[in-house]
Amino acid sequence: MNYNFFTLDHLSESRISDALSSTLKVSQSSVDVADVDGDQDHRNWEALILCDCTRASGDVSLALDIFVQEMVSAQPTEAHCAALFASASGTVVLYPAEERVPSAYWLVTPEGLVTRTRLLASDDEPPVYSIDAVEAAVPQLPGVPVMLLPEIIREQHVSVPLTTELMSAATQQRLANGLVLTDEVGNPLYEARVDLAEWERMIRRMGTGWHPAGRYPKELYQEALRARDRLELLSSSAPEPLLLLLRRAVGELDDEFRSHTEAGTPFTGVEEHGWWWHRRPVPLPWNGNGSASAQGTAGERN
Repeated sequence: MNYNFFTLDHLSESRISDALSSTLKVSQSSVDVADVDGDQDHRNWEALILCDCTRASGDVSLALDIFVQEMVSAQPTEAHCAALFASASGTVVLYPAEERVPSAYWLVTPEGLVTRTRLLASDDEPPVYSIDAVEAAVPQLPGVPVMLLPEIIREQHVSVPLTTELMSAATQQRLANGLVLTDEVGNPLYEARVDLAEWERMIRRMGTGWHPAGRYPKELYQEALRARDRLELLSSSAPEPLLLLLRRAVGELDDEFRSHTEAGTPFTGVEEHGWWWHRRPVPLPWNGNGSASAQGTAGERN
């Protein structure tokens, strides 16, 4: 098992060794910790736990690359291990998130608070790291902005059954009628799929109370409204039979949108926009602290 952590504070090798011993339930003599830039000749390469430490610059102090032998009985998930290590070492720990976004990390405090964070690396060699934002206030990082991370939300899967149904029906109609409606950039079928999926994803999230965070960034909400703008234009110019299929799908989604919103716009300067700009969810999902799922404790996540 491998774990990759960043620590907010600089830790001595003995402190790291003690924390790993406690976290993974092995004796201190079974842990080997060393600076990768230091002397490697006296390392215990047969140790149950090997930890390479690299000094980091910026908002984090150390990068830890931890290898745990298979015979170690304690093999916690990376999230659980990070929480235990943070508590044992007394420092904030960052570990990579599951999304395919290089800057996406989870952060856990010694007290057990878990939240998402954005960790940026400069182009310097070695890189300088900056903690750019967190999704919940972290006492150890009082100056870091608290905000939703839209790049994470974009990566989260949301089912879009109406969009899938439209694509299937359009394909069948195309084959039956010999139409040329390829799913390529610039083709009406492609534009319908992309914009309908954008509109549907936002409405599905709205219907679940903005799961999983209980909040939603304003910029993503506006992106969905702009997708609805494009659907309006497309629905007046798309060829048959796509036109009927598209209007039916958009109509179903519009009904759902109305059921989750009320009259009134949260934006200014939209007087000439479509009716969907003149309805608003209550409460606004980008205000407030969101639901308990937006943040949690290490115990709740594990």
